[in-house]
Order: sequence, then structure tokens, then C-alpha cells
Amino acid sequence: MNLEKLKELEKKIYNEIPMTRLMELKLVNIDDKYFKTSAPLDINVNDKGSAFGGSLSSIAIISSWCLSKLISDELGFENVDILVIKNHSSFKKQVTNDIVCLCTIPTQKDINILKEKLKTKESASLKIHAKIVQDDETCMDYEGIYVIKKR
Repeated sequence: MNLEKLKELEKKIYNEIPMTRLMELKLVNIDDKYFKTSAPLDINVNDKGSAFGGSLSSIAIISSWCLSKLISDELGFENVDILVIKNHSSFKKQVTNDIVCLCTIPTQKDINILKEKLKTKESASLKIHAKIVQDDETCMDYEGIYVIKKR
């Protein structure tokens, strides 16, 4: 996946989810293991000088939504609605630097199941795992279930 697609999606979320622009959420890169996003600490800060929990949760939810969108597009299903229907976050450590979110790329098996269900049932769900990291340590774990439905 090229950086141009990430920039297009970043522009889309800035227009359609205005708080992403205010949070300065950046879609950094994607490889075979992770989809990486980031945001500056200084505008996502709480009264203690660390990252605001609401910002961390929002970044994980939106980043995982973006990964679901990228996967759907890559499979040829560009005209879909994607909704988070369930999520859970576990906060482990304060974030005191700029925020980095790593969304784990689903297995090829999970992607194949998604593709088949979208083809046959026009709707499918995808579980996304993400984490907010700092200095190679996990500060927040996230798991979300996203429903993808053809329009």
C-alpha cells in the first residue's frame, strides 16, 4: 500500500471526522505487521501533562476504523459503511511523549473470511487489535469489532 492512499484517507477523515484534524492525527505508514498513526502530545494533553485518555481512545478507534477501510478498499469493496460496534481499552501506563498507535494487521485467514462474507452476505465483521506505545512499551491496549457493510 502506498503513501498516496494513506494521504487520501487522511484527507477524507479530516473532512468527515473534523476532530481528527484538530487532534492532528497522522496516518504514518502501513506494512505487513502494523498500521501506524500518530498525534502530537501538546494538543492531546490532560491536566497532568500526559496524554488525555479520551484522545488515546479516539485515536485507537479511528485508527482501527482507517485500517478496516484500507483493507476493504484493497479487497475491492470501496463503497461500504464501517461502524465500530464494540470496543475495549485497557490503560497501562501514562503517555508523556507524542502519541503513537499501532494497529495489528489481521491475519490473511481473517481477511479471506471478511472478503467471502462481503461477497456473499454483503456484511461482515472484523476484529482489530491496536496499542498505544511509548519507548517500546504498551501504554494502552485496544480491541474493536468493526462491521463492514456494502452500500
